[in-house]
Amino acid sequence: MNMLNTLKKLAAVALAAALCASCSFMGNTESAEKVEGQEIIEKSMKAYNEQNSGGYEAYDNTTGEMTERFVYQYDEVGFMIYLSEQYNDGKVYKEYCSGYATYVEEDGVGKKLPKSDDRAVMYTHDYSRNSKATDAIFGFIASGVENVERKDTDSGSTLTYTYSPKDAGIAVDGGTLDSYVIEYTLDSFETVRQIHQVAKGKNDDGSELIMDYTVKIIYSDGAGEIENPIKVESAEENSEG
Repeated sequence: MNMLNTLKKLAAVALAAALCASCSFMGNTESAEKVEGQEIIEKSMKAYNEQNSGGYEAYDNTTGEMTERFVYQYDEVGFMIYLSEQYNDGKVYKEYCSGYATYVEEDGVGKKLPKSDDRAVMYTHDYSRNSKATDAIFGFIASGVENVERKDTDSGSTLTYTYSPKDAGIAVDGGTLDSYVIEYTLDSFETVRQIHQVAKGKNDDGSELIMDYTVKIIYSDGAGEIENPIKVESAEENSEG
């Protein structure tokens, strides 16, 4: 199974959209021989795919700031309710979908999107999945692994994968990569709770390129109730768009 997972340096979102630089991950999640820890990672990926609610929080470790929080749940007929809050340079972009209507807030102004807007997509569990609610956020690649290191602690363990970017099919827009490392933090039940991704290289202008992100996985037990925080004028909200 080929996987295309994108980690992009922030302009408005981490991991999923409107970013100024990007790493494209086109490695293979399967290989002739499984790498160490692969079955453990895939177990958490499967659990995330199958759950009815969850999400993640993404942080840019170069600034220490949260870049995105995404939570979702499926309603009784399988439509996705979600809230995405994206942070960049003090600005916040919010997007909420009730399963049937989509609302956004930009620069403090909220509105209901017309159905013609590309962002007004109705996602479902079985037929139209939002990639943020799939195992794509784990960024796991089985090809191009140069080294795997496991460390055990009293509370869990970590699995750290060091890659050859070329052999793993990892590239960066506007530069070249020298190294890529991803660390999975596991709890005592060997469930992935946190993902730390670091890519290093050089931009086309010769400057140092560092992309350093932490993604905290939210499983069903931590998603909570998802309510619409976006306020719009009543006439606009009641319109069909």
